[in-house]
Amino acid sequence: MTQKILFILHEDSQSGAPNALLSFLSYIKEKHANDFIIDIFVINSHGKIEKELRAVARNFYKKQKKRTLLGKISKFFQPNLFLLQILNNYNLVYGNTVLSLKVLSKIKTKYNKIKTIIYVHEDQYMCGIHLNFQKAVEQFKEIDKIFTVSQSSANNLIHNYNVDKDKISIVYPTIKKENLSDNKVISLYKENDLVLVTIGNPNITKGTDLIPQIANLLRLKNPFLKFKILIVGINNSNDYTKAITLDIQKLDLQDYVTFIPHTNTPLNYMNLANAYIIPSREDSFSLMAVQAAIAKKPIIAFKNALGILDIFNEDCTFQANYLDVEDFVKQIETIYNDPELVKQKIILAHKKYNDILNADKINEEHFIKLKQFISN
Repeated sequence: MTQKILFILHEDSQSGAPNALLSFLSYIKEKHANDFIIDIFVINSHGKIEKELRAVARNFYKKQKKRTLLGKISKFFQPNLFLLQILNNYNLVYGNTVLSLKVLSKIKTKYNKIKTIIYVHEDQYMCGIHLNFQKAVEQFKEIDKIFTVSQSSANNLIHNYNVDKDKISIVYPTIKKENLSDNKVISLYKENDLVLVTIGNPNITKGTDLIPQIANLLRLKNPFLKFKILIVGINNSNDYTKAITLDIQKLDLQDYVTFIPHTNTPLNYMNLANAYIIPSREDSFSLMAVQAAIAKKPIIAFKNALGILDIFNEDCTFQANYLDVEDFVKQIETIYNDPELVKQKIILAHKKYNDILNADKINEEHFIKLKQFISN
């Protein structure tokens, strides 16, 4: 019997969680098209991957916020989740990220017999921002099954939100491979001895504010090293980004640190990098670390900061003590001065990707867990 599933996305942007779900749904359509009927509902529509989502869904619904008079009138004709359940009688409603928790728990409260899953991509800090603790504890009780992207994400739910560990399964996210070759981009930075790249819109958890400190210390210790740090994926000039810009200016690092605006092909910059750096304070997984392993680029990160380090341990990555900028710079220097060690680690990281994180393998495991849950 073909099962009907409604997938709820908090947004249809090109960020990690929506793209990871798109990767999974594309896999289902390609390999298991007869198992599920898939509908999609987007809470906050940006339209960045709407075309791709429509291609994998029977029905695509989105909730749009309108400020015009016409928009306020059209609000009454927008799709309603409760009405969709009445019309479609879904076997399962699947929420992507904790930003879907509120609506998912409301659906479960109203239609108790429907099965519910939430896929949690967030760790402690992001959950703390997006969730009201007391309400979330009760809302998680309404959810039948929880997928998390890593053990650290699962531990946060267990220890901080009283979630039963038996409810949780770890499902690693995937993302499609992209073409990494762009000679024009490469030519812009070929005169540098060392190019370091980090990808993602700057924010406090990504630790982007540490990059001026890293660049400054690297310059002081290596005055003749011609290097460039590229921060790829700037979406807007908010207060946080302005503060980083101020640090760059006051430290006179304009020749060493460069902001790259948001691009649809950020991995072109990964291709030219000598190393991929992740100065994050906390990241429940890091799909970009996976892409770095695929591209055979050495990875530098802080210990105890990334869920992905459960897989990419110190055997295959360069890890600095947590928020220790001096140690982080030492790891950069090791990459520059010890190419044999770099080669050993990137070979191991690439092997771990193939053995554990290969997209087809992970998507099939995700599908099996989903199929078993909905069938029981």
